[in-house]
Amino acid sequence: MSYQIPCSPVVTETEEKKSRFICWLGPVTDKAAFLRVLEKVRSEYPDASHHCTALVIGNPSNPDTMQADDDGEPGGSAGRPMLELLLKQGVGNVGAIVTRYFGGTKLGVGGLMRAYRGAVGAALQQAELKTFIPLINAEVCCDFSEESRVRFLTSQHLGSCNDAAYSDKVQLPIQLPADQWPALKAQLQAEGIACKTLEPH
Repeated sequence: MSYQIPCSPVVTETEEKKSRFICWLGPVTDKAAFLRVLEKVRSEYPDASHHCTALVIGNPSNPDTMQADDDGEPGGSAGRPMLELLLKQGVGNVGAIVTRYFGGTKLGVGGLMRAYRGAVGAALQQAELKTFIPLINAEVCCDFSEESRVRFLTSQHLGSCNDAAYSDKVQLPIQLPADQWPALKAQLQAEGIACKTLEPH
């Protein structure tokens, strides 16, 4: 359920038969924000031959959004190998932009695939990655006498409780790392306390 995400953007440069490949790789959680970065990169390198991209938003094993663009390179020779590498390495919430300056020698589809994949690989090696664990939103319904127990158990599982709603019962919204939820849920149910998962955050 957890996956790797980049902490901050990095820029690296590789070369293949005198063609330069400049890779921007950084954290992305929003497609529109990624497109703004792409426009900035285009303006920084206006005379470049291509600006190929790959984007993975969410968990790389089941992304919310993923896309690749060859930007005029032969179909499947640039964006797709970039995207495949990000997915293979288990990196999510990430965007990659590889800017190419043509060096005068055609690389062929196989050479392009290696070069673009290699550019992203070099950036991944330079990038600082951290483990991202998605959060789960849940709601607990308990008696007044059980509220402090629920708050204690939630904190034991690295979670937090939000403002409770009081009627004949206590409705207590909680948020905690997704990998902690099964154990907390089992504890609450064992003590006869009702709980349900809300939409993942």
